[in-house]
Amino acid sequence: MDATIAKETLVSLREVTRSVTLPDDQQLHILRGVDLEVLSGDHTAIVGRSGCGKSTLLNLLGLLDVPTSGELEFMGQPAQRLSSNARARLRGSTVGFVFQQFNLLPGRSALDNVITPLFYAKGREFWRRREIAMDMLDRVGLSARANTMPNMLSGGEQQRVAIARALVRRPRLILADEPTGALDVETGQAVMALLDTVATETAAALVTITHDTNVAALARACYRLDSGVLSPMALAEAGAHA
Repeated sequence: MDATIAKETLVSLREVTRSVTLPDDQQLHILRGVDLEVLSGDHTAIVGRSGCGKSTLLNLLGLLDVPTSGELEFMGQPAQRLSSNARARLRGSTVGFVFQQFNLLPGRSALDNVITPLFYAKGREFWRRREIAMDMLDRVGLSARANTMPNMLSGGEQQRVAIARALVRRPRLILADEPTGALDVETGQAVMALLDTVATETAAALVTITHDTNVAALARACYRLDSGVLSPMALAEAGAHA
């Protein structure tokens, strides 16, 4: 019997562009004809310099924005046909974000930070929110620090809290925007290993947006974004620059 698990397409981009109008009415073309398919269980890295369009692409993948042209389908649904409220609901239940800046609530404990997304849950998930959040903190190795405020945590610990918060609702898609940018190399490697492990355990797709080829080399598929154009990048190429 074939034990291979069939992968599902979570996000599909075909000939996607994104442009904005500048104050002088000129068009700034940020993304140009991007094609990308993200499957469940994938770990994909997108590498590019600052200003190349990485954050814009992440916003599209996470339904924070819609393309200027082209087709973006999220779990089979055309994003342009969804209302902003429908996109927000789908994003809240399906996407987890991990950022370079940890964005933890400063006056809340580690546990309270992880609980926050569960206030939007329903039924049993809502009523068990404290138990679920504690379990996720335990999975990232921080159950003993549950009542600690963010300013008393190291950078690596704060990032692990942020990861726990992003994963507490078991998202299908994890978007990590420069997740190791504020960390030293060793801590950054530990954080990426943790993200990859948890994503694998839950069969979630992990997309890492980065300028760091060390981080990109950990992925199973790699793309380069340059002046808004996305192209495949050999993993060996990423490793050679790591």
